[in-house]
Amino acid sequence: RATTSLHRPRRSASRAEGERGATMQFCGAIGRAQVLRGSKGSDAVRGLGYERDANHCKLHKLHQRGQDASLRRGAGSRTRAGFGSAARRLVTKMPVAVPRVPYRTPQEGNWQWVDLWNCLYRERIIFVGQGITEELGNQLVGTLLYLDSVSQKDLQMYINTCEGGEIVPSLALYDTMRHLKSDMVTVGFGGVMGMAAFLLTSGTKGKRLCLGHTRIMMHLPAGTARGSSTDMWNETRELLRIRGYMLDCLEKQTGQSQEKLLKDFSRNTYFTPETAEEYGLIDQVLRPRRKAGK
Repeated sequence: RATTSLHRPRRSASRAEGERGATMQFCGAIGRAQVLRGSKGSDAVRGLGYERDANHCKLHKLHQRGQDASLRRGAGSRTRAGFGSAARRLVTKMPVAVPRVPYRTPQEGNWQWVDLWNCLYRERIIFVGQGITEELGNQLVGTLLYLDSVSQKDLQMYINTCEGGEIVPSLALYDTMRHLKSDMVTVGFGGVMGMAAFLLTSGTKGKRLCLGHTRIMMHLPAGTARGSSTDMWNETRELLRIRGYMLDCLEKQTGQSQEKLLKDFSRNTYFTPETAEEYGLIDQVLRPRRKAGK
């Protein structure tokens, strides 16, 4: 009995020493990691806080074991239900895409789901909701040419962009609108500024419409040049040529003289729908229809 009683404390003491040594090694590893991350004046460099970090790591390990056990129990229940472990990794997200609407094909008479823009294209409606870039200009030109080849009904272009657009793609779109056999109905809403206002004015006369609270801003293109005097003169001459071309187009569309257009559009000029109609930029301001008896 005496021998047994003497050996038990020795075992517990050796076990305690072993655990203390493992803890010190673990804390030492944490301390070295903190020394690598810390600065000269931090406590991690002086080796402080080892015991606190060790206790925190132990609690973190216990918490992680509890989470793993709960996940295993949940996976087992789902496996018994017939879903399997793959169902736990399945993530369902909210789809962000163009809405799809039912559309009936005129030739076959079948209903099919198509995206909203495709449905509007088939109804000969085109939206311009951003600045005219080279890529967007090519898409719009191709769409207009295709729709004009299918039928000569009116094409409707809805414009809402405050960015305006680049000059060359916008002029290419203007030339395409003049080339079409179909009449081009332009409808401005929201904000129509810069080259977008030029396209709004370029619609077929009598079919240039605008909603009641649209902001319209028109100006002539401007630019800067740098380099040698010859390069600067070439850029200036090209800019003046484009200005003259746009003034000629606006004179035909608005009925105003080029001198007045140059004076008014040398700077940003804002119009309300009513003043734009008086100036000749548009032909009609659309108002809400009144109900019967009101």
